[in-house]
Parts: sequence; C-alpha cells; structure tokens
Amino acid sequence: KIRDFSQRMGQPVTRADAHKYGLDVSTLSELIGLKAFDIGAKRTGLAVGDDAVGANITQDPTFTGTFGKFDRQGFDLALQRLGVSERTFIEDRRNYLVRLQLNSALDVANEVPVSMIDAITRFQGETRTVKYIILPPAAAGEIATPDEKVLTAYYDKAAIRFTTPETRDFTVADLNIEDLIANAVIDEDTLKAAYESRRGEFDVPERRVIAQIPFPTEEAAKAADERLKSGTPVTTIVSELGLQMSDIALGDIARGELLSPETGDVAFGLPVGQYSDPVKGPLGYVILHVSSITPAVPSTFDSAKGKLRVLMASEQAQNEVYDIQNTIEDARAGGASLEDIAAKNHLSLSKFKGVTASGLDLKGDKPAGLPDFKDLMAQVYGNEIGDQIPPGDTGRGGYFWVSIDNVTPAQQKPFADVRADVEKLWKEETRKAKLAELAMSLAERGTKGETIEKIAASIGRSALTSPQIKRSSENETFSRLSVTRLFAQPKGGFVSGPVGFGDSMIVMEVTDIAAPEPDVTSKDYTDLKATLHDALSTDQLMTVITGYEKTLGTVVNTQLLSKLASDAGQ
Repeated sequence: KIRDFSQRMGQPVTRADAHKYGLDVSTLSELIGLKAFDIGAKRTGLAVGDDAVGANITQDPTFTGTFGKFDRQGFDLALQRLGVSERTFIEDRRNYLVRLQLNSALDVANEVPVSMIDAITRFQGETRTVKYIILPPAAAGEIATPDEKVLTAYYDKAAIRFTTPETRDFTVADLNIEDLIANAVIDEDTLKAAYESRRGEFDVPERRVIAQIPFPTEEAAKAADERLKSGTPVTTIVSELGLQMSDIALGDIARGELLSPETGDVAFGLPVGQYSDPVKGPLGYVILHVSSITPAVPSTFDSAKGKLRVLMASEQAQNEVYDIQNTIEDARAGGASLEDIAAKNHLSLSKFKGVTASGLDLKGDKPAGLPDFKDLMAQVYGNEIGDQIPPGDTGRGGYFWVSIDNVTPAQQKPFADVRADVEKLWKEETRKAKLAELAMSLAERGTKGETIEKIAASIGRSALTSPQIKRSSENETFSRLSVTRLFAQPKGGFVSGPVGFGDSMIVMEVTDIAAPEPDVTSKDYTDLKATLHDALSTDQLMTVITGYEKTLGTVVNTQLLSKLASDAGQ
C-alpha cells in the first residue's frame, strides 16, 4: 500500500509519512473487513476445491507466458516480488474464490427496483423548451473611459493580472543509462566466459504436448490409473469427471511453464503416448500424458553473443549507474560544482534561463532542450540558491541533478507600461457586470408578467425558440451554468445566465417541460440499470461485511499500532 501511494504521490513515502496520511488505519480497516468476510463466507459452508483453485491460477493472465500458457518461472518470480510462499498464495487465492462465491450469491439476490430506474430515467431524460433572448456585449452600452484614480485603484486590485511571474536560472546534469549501455566495452573473452555460465538462458528448451487429468482424491486417481492400464478410453474417464478433453490439455509447454516442479519432473520423464502413475501436485492428484516431444535446441556462442552483449552491457550499466551516483554525491558533499562533476563523470549538462514554474519562458514557450523529467520543475522551484538538492529520477533508469543559479522574483509591471491594458481590462469587466445586470433586470420583468416577446422588442432584439434541452446539454448558446439555472425553474419561469461561448448573456423563459416514459429496451435504460446494480451490490456487500465485523467483534491493539508508527519514525 505504501508503494502504491508513493507512485500516486510521485515520490517515496516513508512509514512515518504513511502513518501521517492515515494509511495504517485505512489498511487495518481493510484487513479487518477482509478477514471478517472470509470467516463469514466459510461459516456459510462455502468451499473451493483444489482443481478449481489450480485452474484459476494456471488460467490467470498474470502468469501467462509467451505462448499463452502458464509460465511456472514467471509465477515463481511473481511470488518472490510479492514476498509470499506458494502455499500462502494458493490459500489466499482459495479464500478469494470463496469470497467471490458469496459475493455472487448476494449479487444474484440484488434486484434494482423498477421504480428507482424509472425515476432516475425520467429525471435524466427530462427536457425543457425555452424562448430566449441573446444579449451581445454591445447591449451594455458605451463604456466611458474612467479617470486615473479609478484605473490606478483597479491596477492595484488586479495586480496579479499585471505581474511578471517569478523566473529562475538553473543548471541540469543527468546520468543517462542509455549512454552507459552504448559505451560499454565487453571483450570477446569475457563474453565467452559469460556464455559458458549462462548458456541455459539461450538454449531453446525441450517442449512437450501434455495432458493433465485432475482427480479429487488419491483413491480416485489410483482407480483411474488401473482403468487406463486395462484399456478404458481416456475420453470415458474424462467424461465421468464432468470434463471435456480440451479441459485437460495443457498444450505445448516447457518444463518451467508447469505449476508444480513435481509434475514437471514426471511429465518430462514420460515416453510419448504413456500415462503416468498418479502424481501429487500442490493442487491435488493428477495423471499426466505426453503426446509429442519437441527436442531442445542447444545454443551456440555465435548465435547468442549479440543478445548476451546487450544483456551484459545493460547489467554493467545498472551497476555503474549506482557507483557513479555515489561518486557524484561524495563530490557534491565535498563542495565540487555541478559543472566540474559533470565534466569528470561525462554527464550531459544544460543551462536554462528565465524559466517559470510551469516550465515555460515569459513568452509561453518551452525552452529548447528542457528535459521532461517528472520532478524537474518541482526541484527547481522547491529549493533555493546554494541548496544541495537530492538527485532526481530521470524515469529512464538514470539520475539528474539541479543547481539553482539565479532567482528573479515576480514583479508588478509599472502602471505607465500597462495603462492601456489596465483600461482595456477594466472596460471588459465593467461591460460584463453591466450586461449581467441588464440580463437579470429583463428576467425580473418576465417574472412580473411581461411577455418575452415584449421584453425582446423593448431592446431591439428577437425572442428565439430552442430545441429540447436536457440537463446534460451544453453548447455555444447554453452554458452549463445557464442550463443548471434553467432546470431550477418551473414552466413559465424566467432566468438569465452566460452563453456557452463568448461574452454574451442569455435571458430564458421555460415554455415546456417534458419527462419521457422510460424505454426498457433502450441502451441508456440498460446501462443505468447496470450502474445502479453495481452501486447497490457494493452497498449490500459493505453492509454484510459490517454485520460480520459486529457479530465477530473486533479488538484493535492501539498501543501496538502507536509503537509501530513511533518505531517507523525513528
């Protein structure tokens, strides 16, 4: 959870930080709910057998290899990354499938009331027709030029509009892992020695077309074994298990793609066409059969050296990047300048001047050559001149370093330099205010009983009629705000608001309101039903979990939690 939160934050989060953000409490709450649901599900008598668990794992796309089959090596690596044993993972998956059964049972019983769907459908599908008047900016009349006192007061009030943002000059040095790979030198003797120790990585492994028949018990497996040896067709035995032949086919796979090393040893020791004795794997007993074998193809040094060179250069670069990074940090701690460090360590070095916090210059352009490192501008604007800023992650396996060279504070432009802009902006704001005031007064006249046609004629405009408008409507004429105001009015009601595009205002009268009858065959109706079903299912599931928690009782050792948080912060 800390790792996921760190990724969302874009920076490492310590355990102490996690406590500060409440991650420990939320995680504990989730674990309590999960455990309560597991116990509750098992108390209902639900269970999942070994075959179902095994099928679920081997068919999980997470563990699928290059040929679309289960990848045993990938499975083991995934468990290593998770830090769990195979037994623990299998039990966790079993518990998950049990929870899924109970959740599915609850979901089947969850029926969305038709009255709810219909009410929401009518609400969402309700439309309004309006007569409206467009008031262009010119309707506000001529805006006279204000005196200097008004302009200077507005200049002070809207200072941010007439201020040059802070800019910074800085230097960036970056350690590019691609450069290290490209410049890596690996002689032929080193390549040959590495090939001899790693040749298994380049050999094409033996592959076999394998079938695996699962059995619920050892006794059932042994009985089937006797029948197979006495001539009973395999199709008969598979059919009696409620399976198809396709269900037992593992396909053309290598040894490492099998879930269990034990079954792998047996399968890859069988002659073609022979059935194995019953084998106990981690998910129960099985009988294996091999129908064809593709022999392994040993690699040669010449065929592998190109790929091996790239692999070794990458590994060498990975090691070097940490060594170089440590060397650079030592040099920085000793007072060396970033320029000297870059020269000695062959780093790319770039200087930038007059860059705003958004990564643009004062003209609004991106400076040429400015790297797109995620945290670059955060480092530039989160530190000051002379700070020894920690290295950042380039996002490409390398590091970058920043030094702040100069800071130019934000400065309000002199009034004399921007007087024309101040006057223009003041007139625009004043015109908008007057136009909004005019629109409100016209809507008020309509509310008092005057027809919209008469109102329109009084200002030399025409009243227009809209097509049907939905709550979700938004276009050049009707802004989101105006539509929201419109749907708060009854039939015959007047209201005003801004247009969707431009500086005009609109005065509206609701002339008709229509709420369509729900069409149960429409896609919108079906989609809404599905959305409500999901929402109700979630609420129902949370209610069940809460009920289990209350029934089982939960005791939290707050002292231990506090101690763990305290230890994490030390």
